[in-house]
Amino acid sequence: MKKLSLREHSSFPNFYLTAINLIFTNFYGLWALIGIPAVLIIHFLQRRAKVEIVSTLFLLHQTQRESTSGRRFDRLVHSIPLWLQILIVLLVTWLLVQPKYIKAKSTQRIAIVLDSSASMRVFKKKIPEVLQREISRLQGNAANIEIWLIESDPSKTKIYQGTSKEDMLLALENWQPSSGATDFSNTLRVARSLVGAEGAISYITDITPQSPAPYNSSSIAIGAPSDNCGFTGVTFEKNSKDLIWKAIVRNYSNTEQTRTWHLETATGKSSSKSITLAAGSLTTLQGVFPANQSRCRLQLSGDAFDLDDTLPLVRPAPKPLIITSNLPQEIAKLGERITASFPNLKAVTANADLVITSTDTTPKEQHLIVFPQDKVKNRPYLTGNIVATKHHLTQGLNWQTLLARNSISIPHDHEDEVLLWQGDRALIFLRTHPQSKNKALIFNFDIYQSNGMKQPALVILMLRFCEQLRSEKIAPETKLTETSEPLSFSYQSAQDAPPLIYTTTSLDGQIISSKSTRGDDITAPGTPGFFTIQQGEQALLSSATYFADTREADFSECSTGEILASNLATAVDRHTHDDHLWRVWACLILVTLLLAWHFTRSRKVSSPQKQRR
Repeated sequence: MKKLSLREHSSFPNFYLTAINLIFTNFYGLWALIGIPAVLIIHFLQRRAKVEIVSTLFLLHQTQRESTSGRRFDRLVHSIPLWLQILIVLLVTWLLVQPKYIKAKSTQRIAIVLDSSASMRVFKKKIPEVLQREISRLQGNAANIEIWLIESDPSKTKIYQGTSKEDMLLALENWQPSSGATDFSNTLRVARSLVGAEGAISYITDITPQSPAPYNSSSIAIGAPSDNCGFTGVTFEKNSKDLIWKAIVRNYSNTEQTRTWHLETATGKSSSKSITLAAGSLTTLQGVFPANQSRCRLQLSGDAFDLDDTLPLVRPAPKPLIITSNLPQEIAKLGERITASFPNLKAVTANADLVITSTDTTPKEQHLIVFPQDKVKNRPYLTGNIVATKHHLTQGLNWQTLLARNSISIPHDHEDEVLLWQGDRALIFLRTHPQSKNKALIFNFDIYQSNGMKQPALVILMLRFCEQLRSEKIAPETKLTETSEPLSFSYQSAQDAPPLIYTTTSLDGQIISSKSTRGDDITAPGTPGFFTIQQGEQALLSSATYFADTREADFSECSTGEILASNLATAVDRHTHDDHLWRVWACLILVTLLLAWHFTRSRKVSSPQKQRR
């Protein structure tokens, strides 16, 4: 008798193996394809052969080489159930993945808000790469995109609006951030209204926000600490013959820095000088304003932030207020003290803007400050509470120590603005002429018979009045301004008045740009330089503008980071549609499963028949 090993398939049906694979793939979702290796591994395995005692060797030519030692890996036996099980795994994986198809006409609206602060100039080269990566991420499943590229400063116009990434990057090249710190939440609100509830918003800045941006916006910080030295301010002093400028240079870095500087004019420049600044320190440069020059420029050796490396200068020339006095001889010193004490006043004898008087109370042709004189002495003091009305001329002033006598009174009417009351008497009031619009500041008591000359409030009130008249005067003025500073100046506002011409110029006076503008909202240029504003033939303002925002010049807190907004499932559904053939795939899985079961049963039934033969 001879022992013979015959192949007998596992009593564990392949049908149940398929069911296990289905459970396995459902549990892992997208990793369902792991079921394919599992099916192959199980088909490689063999069970221990079953030994049968037979009396003949007629089955030897039908046997295959078998393992008698137990379970081990053997060659893969080709079978229809194997391939059907693999097909089932693939079909289940396809259903679990839940494929979505992009709609041909779907459009994703994207708003990119760029931080307008001047410090972003240092990191501008990083923005194109960040924009391309971010727009690709935000586009998601949409077939098309619509892009808004705007600044965080609400006063700035949008940089780009369209559907082309290439055109957007071209528009970005002309962008020069120069604003100070702004509240970007207002612009994000506008961006959300542009893209709608299902649109995407990203805010690109140089400092990682401490909290997520509002309106479901992503925040991307692209900054990094950087060394910087620059000018922070300038003052002028005048000696007997020269105008002395004093400029402050600051080192914002935490390490020692060395820079060189020189002074430039339209005819040349001085030799360079070196300065060394300790970490976080300040130093002052000073020199004489070049003779016979109306403008010059201080230049510091460059670093990554260029706005504070240049300091343009002009000779300050504030517009004067022409003043005269016709007070009586006994109180004439009052007019002299006002003229000598208040800045930017020029005393003349005729054609004055402001007249200090004791008799005239009607400002028909000129502005007036009226100090009435009472010939009667030792009148009783006024009694009653002193109350100041709410007015910009009296704001913050204390009048409770004022002692005024019950001297002669100037009647006031309902059109006058009473600034100070004592009881039912108007102590100080402001009168405006209805035709000429000239103003008269009337002190309705004898100031020499009171303690008014010792009252700081009275002096400040007159100073404010003079400054108001000077600011309202239409006349040429030369001064320094800061970049993007709102400009306030007086001009002719009649309908037939000439337009305002805004001109930027170079150091030598060459025109860089010129445009007609409105006077409602005019600001200084965003970069250091020279500019003038004129109306008709009259120059109203000549200025040199410089950068002095120390917050934007300090890069110690700049950082890199991201806070991404939550994904919107509604946007995915809007831009894609589901696989409408999922029912077909489900039916195909069922049919394949039945076929696998059928072939497995057929094979088990055929095995005993072979043994009997």
